[in-house]
Amino acid sequence: MPFFEAEMMESKIRQNLNGRIFAKDWLLPTMLGITVGLAISLLDSFYRILNSAFLLISNLNSLFRILSAIIALCGGYLIVRLLAEDKKSGCGTDLLLERYHWHNGFLSLRDTVGKTLASIVTVGFGGSAGLVGPSLLLGSGISSFITRKLGLDQKDVKKLFLCGAAAGFSAFFRALTGILFALELPYKRDIETGAFIPASIASITAYFASAIALGRTGKIFDGVDHSNSPSLLHAVVLGILAALIALVFTKIFEKTSSAVEKLAGRFSMYLAIPGGILLGIIGLFYPEVLGLGCDFVQKIVAARLGEFALTMLIGLLIFKIVATNNNPELRRKRWTFLSNAVHRRNPGAYLCPSSEFRTVGLRYACNGRFAGCN
Repeated sequence: MPFFEAEMMESKIRQNLNGRIFAKDWLLPTMLGITVGLAISLLDSFYRILNSAFLLISNLNSLFRILSAIIALCGGYLIVRLLAEDKKSGCGTDLLLERYHWHNGFLSLRDTVGKTLASIVTVGFGGSAGLVGPSLLLGSGISSFITRKLGLDQKDVKKLFLCGAAAGFSAFFRALTGILFALELPYKRDIETGAFIPASIASITAYFASAIALGRTGKIFDGVDHSNSPSLLHAVVLGILAALIALVFTKIFEKTSSAVEKLAGRFSMYLAIPGGILLGIIGLFYPEVLGLGCDFVQKIVAARLGEFALTMLIGLLIFKIVATNNNPELRRKRWTFLSNAVHRRNPGAYLCPSSEFRTVGLRYACNGRFAGCN
Protein backbone atom coordinates (compact mmCIF):
# COMPACT_ATOMS: atom_id res chain seq x y z
CA MET A 1 0.00 0.00 0.00
CA PRO A 2 2.74 2.50 0.84
CA PHE A 3 4.35 1.63 -2.49
CA PHE A 4 1.20 2.58 -4.45
CA GLU A 5 0.78 5.78 -2.42
CA ALA A 6 4.36 6.80 -3.15
CA GLU A 7 3.87 6.06 -6.85
CA MET A 8 0.64 8.09 -6.97
CA MET A 9 2.34 10.98 -5.19
CA GLU A 10 5.25 10.86 -7.63
CA SER A 11 2.78 10.87 -10.54
CA LYS A 12 1.01 13.94 -9.13
CA ILE A 13 4.33 15.73 -8.66
CA ARG A 14 5.29 14.90 -12.26
CA GLN A 15 1.94 16.18 -13.54
CA ASN A 16 2.26 19.40 -11.56
CA LEU A 17 5.79 19.87 -12.86
CA ASN A 18 4.69 19.30 -16.45
CA GLY A 19 1.81 21.71 -15.93
CA ARG A 20 4.16 24.41 -14.67
CA ILE A 21 6.54 23.88 -17.58
CA PHE A 22 3.63 24.10 -20.02
CA ALA A 23 2.39 27.28 -18.36
CA LYS A 24 5.82 28.97 -18.32
CA ASP A 25 7.11 27.84 -21.72
CA TRP A 26 3.90 27.79 -23.77
CA LEU A 27 0.87 29.43 -22.18
CA LEU A 28 2.57 32.50 -20.68
CA PRO A 29 4.58 33.32 -23.85
CA THR A 30 1.35 33.09 -25.85
CA MET A 31 -0.44 35.54 -23.56
CA LEU A 32 2.66 37.74 -23.49
CA GLY A 33 2.87 37.79 -27.29
CA ILE A 34 -0.77 38.86 -27.65
CA THR A 35 -0.36 41.60 -25.05
CA VAL A 36 2.87 42.94 -26.58
CA GLY A 37 1.43 42.75 -30.10
CA LEU A 38 -1.53 44.91 -29.10
CA ALA A 39 0.74 47.31 -27.20
CA ILE A 40 2.98 47.72 -30.27
CA SER A 41 -0.15 48.41 -32.32
CA LEU A 42 -0.98 51.27 -29.96
CA LEU A 43 2.61 52.53 -30.21
CA ASP A 44 2.43 52.48 -33.99
CA SER A 45 -0.95 54.22 -34.05
CA PHE A 46 0.23 56.96 -31.67
CA TYR A 47 3.33 57.50 -33.78
CA ARG A 48 1.22 57.82 -36.93
CA ILE A 49 -1.01 60.43 -35.28
CA LEU A 50 1.99 62.54 -34.23
CA ASN A 51 3.69 62.07 -37.58
CA SER A 52 0.54 63.12 -39.44
CA ALA A 53 0.44 66.29 -37.35
CA PHE A 54 4.11 66.90 -38.14
CA LEU A 55 3.56 66.43 -41.89
CA LEU A 56 0.51 68.68 -41.83
CA ILE A 57 2.41 71.46 -40.08
CA SER A 58 5.51 71.14 -42.28
CA ASN A 59 3.41 71.20 -45.45
CA LEU A 60 1.82 74.50 -44.43
CA ASN A 61 5.21 76.16 -44.24
CA SER A 62 8.59 74.49 -44.48
CA LEU A 63 9.94 76.78 -41.74
CA PHE A 64 7.69 74.95 -39.28
CA ARG A 65 10.10 72.03 -39.61
CA ILE A 66 12.51 73.94 -37.37
CA LEU A 67 9.83 74.39 -34.69
CA SER A 68 8.80 70.75 -35.00
CA ALA A 69 12.41 69.59 -34.64
CA ILE A 70 12.81 71.64 -31.45
CA ILE A 71 9.61 70.06 -30.08
CA ALA A 72 10.90 66.61 -31.03
CA LEU A 73 14.21 66.93 -29.21
CA CYS A 74 13.10 68.98 -26.22
CA GLY A 75 9.85 67.03 -25.81
CA GLY A 76 11.60 63.68 -25.66
CA TYR A 77 14.18 65.01 -23.20
CA LEU A 78 11.53 66.48 -20.89
CA ILE A 79 9.42 63.31 -20.89
CA VAL A 80 12.41 61.24 -19.77
CA ARG A 81 13.23 63.75 -17.06
CA LEU A 82 9.67 63.92 -15.75
CA LEU A 83 8.38 60.36 -16.14
CA ALA A 84 11.25 57.87 -16.22
CA GLU A 85 13.22 56.66 -13.20
CA ASP A 86 16.38 56.32 -15.28
CA LYS A 87 17.14 59.91 -16.33
CA LYS A 88 19.80 59.09 -18.89
CA SER A 89 18.94 59.72 -22.51
CA GLY A 90 18.55 56.87 -24.95
CA CYS A 91 15.77 55.04 -26.70
CA GLY A 92 16.08 52.07 -24.34
CA THR A 93 18.24 49.34 -25.86
CA ASP A 94 21.17 49.93 -23.52
CA LEU A 95 18.76 50.11 -20.60
CA LEU A 96 17.26 46.79 -21.69
CA LEU A 97 20.69 45.12 -21.72
CA GLU A 98 21.60 46.67 -18.39
CA ARG A 99 18.40 45.43 -16.79
CA TYR A 100 18.85 41.96 -18.25
CA HIS A 101 22.44 41.45 -17.09
CA TRP A 102 22.57 43.43 -13.84
CA HIS A 103 18.98 43.49 -12.55
CA ASN A 104 17.72 40.03 -13.56
CA GLY A 105 15.16 41.37 -16.01
CA PHE A 106 13.64 43.98 -13.70
CA LEU A 107 12.39 47.02 -15.62
CA SER A 108 10.07 49.48 -13.90
CA LEU A 109 6.77 50.52 -15.41
CA ARG A 110 7.84 54.18 -15.26
CA ASP A 111 10.93 53.52 -17.39
CA THR A 112 8.92 51.40 -19.82
CA VAL A 113 6.24 54.03 -20.37
CA GLY A 114 8.46 57.11 -20.06
CA LYS A 115 11.24 55.99 -22.42
CA THR A 116 8.79 54.61 -24.98
CA LEU A 117 6.65 57.74 -24.98
CA ALA A 118 9.75 59.97 -25.27
CA SER A 119 10.94 58.07 -28.34
CA ILE A 120 7.51 58.23 -30.01
CA VAL A 121 7.35 62.01 -29.49
CA THR A 122 10.91 62.46 -30.78
CA VAL A 123 10.38 60.40 -33.93
CA GLY A 124 6.79 61.51 -34.48
CA PHE A 125 7.76 65.18 -34.67
CA GLY A 126 10.66 64.55 -37.03
CA GLY A 127 13.58 63.51 -34.84
CA SER A 128 16.13 61.38 -36.67
CA ALA A 129 15.69 58.14 -34.78
CA GLY A 130 13.81 54.87 -34.95
CA LEU A 131 11.23 52.83 -33.08
CA VAL A 132 13.12 49.54 -32.89
CA GLY A 133 14.57 50.33 -29.46
CA PRO A 134 11.23 51.50 -28.02
CA SER A 135 9.54 48.36 -29.35
CA LEU A 136 12.14 46.15 -27.67
CA LEU A 137 11.86 48.14 -24.45
CA LEU A 138 8.07 48.10 -24.45
CA GLY A 139 7.93 44.33 -25.00
CA SER A 140 10.51 43.54 -22.33
CA GLY A 141 8.96 46.04 -19.91
CA ILE A 142 5.52 44.45 -20.25
CA SER A 143 7.09 41.04 -19.70
CA SER A 144 8.94 42.26 -16.60
CA PHE A 145 5.74 43.70 -15.13
CA ILE A 146 3.68 40.54 -15.77
CA THR A 147 6.30 38.06 -14.54
CA ARG A 148 6.92 40.03 -11.34
CA LYS A 149 3.19 40.16 -10.63
CA LEU A 150 3.05 36.39 -11.09
CA GLY A 151 5.97 35.89 -8.68
CA LEU A 152 8.18 33.84 -11.02
CA ASP A 153 11.77 33.10 -10.11
CA GLN A 154 14.68 35.14 -11.53
CA LYS A 155 15.61 32.58 -14.19
CA ASP A 156 12.12 32.59 -15.68
CA VAL A 157 11.84 36.38 -15.41
CA LYS A 158 15.07 36.82 -17.41
CA LYS A 159 14.00 34.28 -20.02
CA LEU A 160 10.58 35.86 -20.52
CA PHE A 161 12.22 39.29 -20.51
CA LEU A 162 13.92 38.32 -23.78
CA CYS A 163 10.67 36.81 -25.04
CA GLY A 164 8.99 40.18 -24.57
CA ALA A 165 11.77 41.90 -26.52
CA ALA A 166 11.44 39.35 -29.34
CA ALA A 167 7.68 39.85 -29.40
CA GLY A 168 8.10 43.63 -29.57
CA PHE A 169 10.52 43.39 -32.50
CA SER A 170 8.34 40.95 -34.44
CA ALA A 171 5.17 42.96 -33.81
CA PHE A 172 6.73 46.23 -34.91
CA PHE A 173 8.23 44.93 -38.15
CA ARG A 174 5.46 42.34 -38.59
CA ALA A 175 8.16 39.79 -39.32
CA LEU A 176 9.39 36.78 -37.36
CA THR A 177 13.06 37.78 -37.45
CA GLY A 178 12.67 39.10 -33.91
CA ILE A 179 13.15 35.55 -32.60
CA LEU A 180 16.86 35.33 -33.43
CA PHE A 181 17.43 39.06 -32.97
CA ALA A 182 16.33 38.97 -29.34
CA LEU A 183 18.28 35.78 -28.61
CA GLU A 184 21.56 37.27 -29.81
CA LEU A 185 20.88 40.72 -28.34
CA PRO A 186 22.34 40.09 -24.84
CA TYR A 187 25.74 38.88 -26.06
CA LYS A 188 28.34 39.92 -28.58
CA ARG A 189 29.34 36.43 -29.75
CA ASP A 190 26.71 34.10 -28.31
CA ILE A 191 22.95 33.55 -28.18
CA GLU A 192 20.51 32.75 -25.39
CA THR A 193 19.48 29.28 -26.60
CA GLY A 194 17.34 28.49 -23.55
CA ALA A 195 14.73 31.04 -24.56
CA PHE A 196 14.29 29.84 -28.15
CA ILE A 197 10.95 28.00 -27.79
CA PRO A 198 9.13 30.59 -25.62
CA ALA A 199 10.63 33.44 -27.70
CA SER A 200 9.34 31.77 -30.87
CA ILE A 201 5.86 31.40 -29.41
CA ALA A 202 5.79 35.00 -28.14
CA SER A 203 7.06 36.34 -31.49
CA ILE A 204 4.52 34.40 -33.55
CA THR A 205 1.55 35.41 -31.41
CA ALA A 206 2.75 39.03 -31.29
CA TYR A 207 3.11 39.02 -35.06
CA PHE A 208 -0.46 37.78 -35.56
CA ALA A 209 -1.87 40.22 -32.97
CA SER A 210 -0.10 43.13 -34.64
CA ALA A 211 -1.03 41.95 -38.14
CA ILE A 212 -4.71 41.68 -37.17
CA ALA A 213 -4.68 45.15 -35.63
CA LEU A 214 -2.56 46.96 -38.25
CA GLY A 215 -2.62 44.72 -41.30
CA ARG A 216 0.01 42.37 -42.63
CA THR A 217 1.98 45.02 -44.50
CA GLY A 218 5.40 45.50 -42.95
CA LYS A 219 7.45 48.66 -42.65
CA ILE A 220 9.46 48.25 -45.85
CA PHE A 221 10.03 46.06 -48.91
CA ASP A 222 6.34 45.25 -49.43
CA GLY A 223 4.72 45.08 -52.82
CA VAL A 224 7.95 44.20 -54.63
CA ASP A 225 8.83 40.94 -56.32
CA HIS A 226 11.48 39.21 -54.20
CA SER A 227 11.93 36.20 -56.47
CA ASN A 228 15.09 37.55 -58.08
CA SER A 229 18.39 37.99 -56.28
CA PRO A 230 21.29 40.31 -56.95
CA SER A 231 24.55 38.85 -58.15
CA LEU A 232 27.02 37.59 -55.59
CA LEU A 233 29.29 40.52 -56.43
CA HIS A 234 26.53 43.00 -55.63
CA ALA A 235 25.85 41.26 -52.34
CA VAL A 236 29.51 41.29 -51.32
CA VAL A 237 30.05 44.92 -52.28
CA LEU A 238 26.88 46.06 -50.52
CA GLY A 239 27.67 44.13 -47.35
CA ILE A 240 31.23 45.47 -47.11
CA LEU A 241 30.19 49.03 -47.92
CA ALA A 242 27.34 49.02 -45.41
CA ALA A 243 29.56 47.56 -42.68
CA LEU A 244 32.27 50.18 -43.28
CA ILE A 245 29.73 53.01 -43.14
CA ALA A 246 28.34 51.50 -39.95
CA LEU A 247 31.78 51.48 -38.35
CA VAL A 248 32.35 55.11 -39.34
CA PHE A 249 28.97 56.10 -37.92
CA THR A 250 29.60 54.21 -34.69
CA LYS A 251 32.93 55.95 -34.13
CA ILE A 252 31.43 59.38 -34.89
CA PHE A 253 28.49 58.67 -32.61
CA GLU A 254 30.71 57.56 -29.72
CA LYS A 255 32.96 60.63 -30.05
CA THR A 256 29.99 62.97 -30.31
CA SER A 257 28.20 61.39 -27.35
CA SER A 258 31.32 61.59 -25.19
CA ALA A 259 31.89 65.26 -26.06
CA VAL A 260 28.24 66.21 -25.47
CA GLU A 261 28.11 64.40 -22.11
CA LYS A 262 31.14 66.37 -20.93
CA LEU A 263 29.67 69.67 -22.08
CA ALA A 264 26.07 69.08 -21.14
CA GLY A 265 25.86 68.42 -17.39
CA ARG A 266 22.80 70.17 -16.05
CA PHE A 267 22.43 72.20 -19.25
CA SER A 268 21.36 69.29 -21.48
CA MET A 269 18.00 70.93 -22.10
CA TYR A 270 19.67 74.02 -23.49
CA LEU A 271 21.72 71.92 -25.88
CA ALA A 272 18.52 70.30 -27.17
CA ILE A 273 17.24 73.66 -28.43
CA PRO A 274 20.18 74.47 -30.78
CA GLY A 275 20.18 70.80 -31.70
CA GLY A 276 16.55 71.08 -32.77
CA ILE A 277 17.31 74.24 -34.75
CA LEU A 278 20.18 72.49 -36.56
CA LEU A 279 17.98 69.46 -37.28
CA GLY A 280 15.22 71.72 -38.63
CA ILE A 281 17.65 73.58 -40.90
CA ILE A 282 18.89 70.27 -42.30
CA GLY A 283 15.25 69.27 -42.80
CA LEU A 284 14.63 72.38 -44.90
CA PHE A 285 17.05 71.13 -47.54
CA TYR A 286 16.81 67.37 -46.91
CA PRO A 287 13.35 66.64 -45.45
CA GLU A 288 14.03 62.92 -45.92
CA VAL A 289 16.38 62.94 -42.89
CA LEU A 290 13.47 63.71 -40.56
CA GLY A 291 11.66 60.86 -38.82
CA LEU A 292 11.99 57.15 -39.52
CA GLY A 293 12.77 57.35 -43.23
CA CYS A 294 10.85 54.20 -44.21
CA ASP A 295 8.70 56.07 -46.74
CA PHE A 296 11.79 57.28 -48.56
CA VAL A 297 13.21 53.77 -48.57
CA GLN A 298 10.02 52.61 -50.29
CA LYS A 299 10.56 55.30 -52.92
CA ILE A 300 14.12 54.10 -53.48
CA VAL A 301 12.91 50.52 -53.88
CA ALA A 302 10.20 51.50 -56.39
CA ALA A 303 12.31 54.06 -58.29
CA ARG A 304 13.95 53.54 -61.63
CA LEU A 305 17.74 53.58 -61.80
CA GLY A 306 18.97 57.15 -62.13
CA GLU A 307 15.78 58.71 -60.76
CA PHE A 308 17.72 59.79 -57.66
CA ALA A 309 21.01 61.57 -58.28
CA LEU A 310 24.08 59.99 -56.75
CA THR A 311 25.06 63.31 -55.17
CA MET A 312 21.60 63.57 -53.62
CA LEU A 313 21.88 60.11 -52.03
CA ILE A 314 25.40 60.78 -50.75
CA GLY A 315 24.26 64.09 -49.28
CA LEU A 316 21.28 62.39 -47.68
CA LEU A 317 23.57 59.75 -46.18
CA ILE A 318 25.88 62.36 -44.66
CA PHE A 319 23.11 64.58 -43.31
CA LYS A 320 21.23 61.60 -41.89
CA ILE A 321 24.33 60.72 -39.88
CA VAL A 322 24.65 64.33 -38.72
CA ALA A 323 20.96 64.53 -37.80
CA THR A 324 21.10 61.27 -35.86
CA ASN A 325 24.22 62.29 -33.93
CA ASN A 326 22.43 65.56 -33.16
CA ASN A 327 19.63 63.80 -31.26
CA PRO A 328 20.05 64.02 -27.45
CA GLU A 329 17.40 61.33 -26.97
CA LEU A 330 19.88 58.81 -28.40
CA ARG A 331 23.03 59.78 -26.56
CA ARG A 332 23.23 56.51 -24.67
CA LYS A 333 23.02 53.95 -27.39
CA ARG A 334 24.98 52.54 -30.28
CA TRP A 335 21.87 50.96 -31.77
CA THR A 336 20.68 54.23 -33.27
CA PHE A 337 22.19 53.22 -36.58
CA LEU A 338 19.98 50.18 -36.80
CA SER A 339 16.87 52.29 -36.41
CA ASN A 340 17.38 54.69 -39.32
CA ALA A 341 16.13 53.13 -42.50
CA VAL A 342 17.42 55.74 -44.93
CA HIS A 343 21.10 55.89 -44.22
CA ARG A 344 21.54 52.20 -43.48
CA ARG A 345 20.20 51.25 -46.92
CA ASN A 346 21.37 54.07 -49.16
CA PRO A 347 24.37 52.16 -50.57
CA GLY A 348 22.01 49.60 -52.10
CA ALA A 349 20.07 52.22 -54.01
CA TYR A 350 22.73 52.85 -56.62
CA LEU A 351 24.51 49.53 -56.82
CA CYS A 352 21.47 47.44 -57.85
CA PRO A 353 20.12 47.97 -61.38
CA SER A 354 16.42 47.12 -60.98
CA SER A 355 13.75 47.46 -58.33
CA GLU A 356 13.80 43.72 -57.63
CA PHE A 357 17.59 43.65 -57.36
CA ARG A 358 17.57 46.88 -55.36
CA THR A 359 15.13 45.44 -52.84
CA VAL A 360 17.27 42.40 -52.09
CA GLY A 361 20.39 44.52 -52.29
CA LEU A 362 19.05 46.85 -49.66
CA ARG A 363 18.46 43.85 -47.43
CA TYR A 364 22.12 42.88 -47.80
CA ALA A 365 23.08 46.46 -46.99
CA CYS A 366 20.99 46.35 -43.85
CA ASN A 367 22.64 43.11 -42.76
CA GLY A 368 26.07 44.57 -43.41
CA ARG A 369 25.16 47.60 -41.32
CA PHE A 370 24.05 45.35 -38.47
CA ALA A 371 27.38 43.52 -38.55
CA GLY A 372 29.25 46.78 -38.57
CA CYS A 373 27.45 48.07 -35.46
CA ASN A 374 28.31 44.96 -33.50
